[in-house]
This record gives sequence, structure tokens and C-alpha cells, in this order.
Amino acid sequence: MLQKKQTVYQLKIALRGIRPPIWRRVLVPSNITFDQLHLIIQEAMGWKNYHLYQFETGDAIIDVPHPLDDFSHPRKDMLDSRKIRMKTYLSHEKDKVLYTYDFGDNWEHIVTLEKIEKRMEPLTHPVCIKGKRACPPEDVGGVWGYQDVLDMMQDDTRKQEREEFLEWYDEWYGDDFDPEYFDIEEVNRRLATIKFK
Repeated sequence: MLQKKQTVYQLKIALRGIRPPIWRRVLVPSNITFDQLHLIIQEAMGWKNYHLYQFETGDAIIDVPHPLDDFSHPRKDMLDSRKIRMKTYLSHEKDKVLYTYDFGDNWEHIVTLEKIEKRMEPLTHPVCIKGKRACPPEDVGGVWGYQDVLDMMQDDTRKQEREEFLEWYDEWYGDDFDPEYFDIEEVNRRLATIKFK
């Protein structure tokens, strides 16, 4: 009996508006839902999954609909991320979707389908194969707030502010703040908690 090959996508997830760039490259099955992709992005980037999200394509907004929300878009379909498969909108190499996390901070990510491959050995969980730099902290004020944090770290006239931020960061994240930090093994430990059936 022939075993069916699994279609695997290599995705690049790049946070918009920050230089040098912050990004991750991950491998996932093509048939996951957009809600599963949201969880993968959360773990791969290092977000805490405290806020709402949405995906946007040329003709659709894909998120978890709220039962009391009657919002509609005049030119886009409103779709349930728990039901729509990623391969519906990412099916060719170089296809892209916009992922926005936390509508207050408005973290925008470009998700690009870089490569499609067939595998005999199916993925049991997502895998990060490369990445750069640490994810910004939650609730820091978006791209502009994060840039201010980076500037504060270099500005000796803001020593008191820096100490307060570092104390808050250590209490919240239990670690030292290092915007250049990226540990692929740590990312893959987080991703291993997301199981594919």
C-alpha cells in the first residue's frame, strides 16, 4: 500500500516596521487552519497570545468571529479562522497574507509561502528552521513604542526609565532584555507543544 505524501509549507513570518528585521522561518502542513497558524506564529515569534488577531488577504478577513460582532467589510469576505484552511489562500510559492496581532499595538506580520515540498514522513508539530532577533515585549506600544524602548536602552539620560523597564521586563518575562536574542531550540520546544493529527 502506497503511503500518501504530506504537503509541507515553508513559511517566512516577518514583523513589519522594525529594523533590523525580526523574522522566523517555519515548516507546517499545508492543510492547517488559520487559527492553528495563529498559534504557530505566537509560539514561533514569542508572543503570549493575550490579544485578538486577524489574517487579511486580497479579498478576505479571517479571524475568530465574536457572536455579538456584526462588523462587515464592504469589499472583503469575513471568514472564521477555525474553519478556513491555510492552503485556501496560500497555495503558490510567494503567496502572502497579512497577520495582525493585538489591535492596540497593531503588530503586523507578513506571512510568505516560500517553498512547497512533499514529505513521506509527516510533520507531527511545526518546526522552526531559522530566525532572527527577539520578539518585542507585549503591550509596549507597537513599533513606535518598541523603537522608544531600544532608544532608551542607549540613552544614559533615561537611566531611571531604563531601570524601571528592565525591572518590569524581568518580572513579566523572567529574563534579561536582549533585542538580539534568538534561540532556535527554545522556539522549537514551544512549537513542539502544538501537535498535528
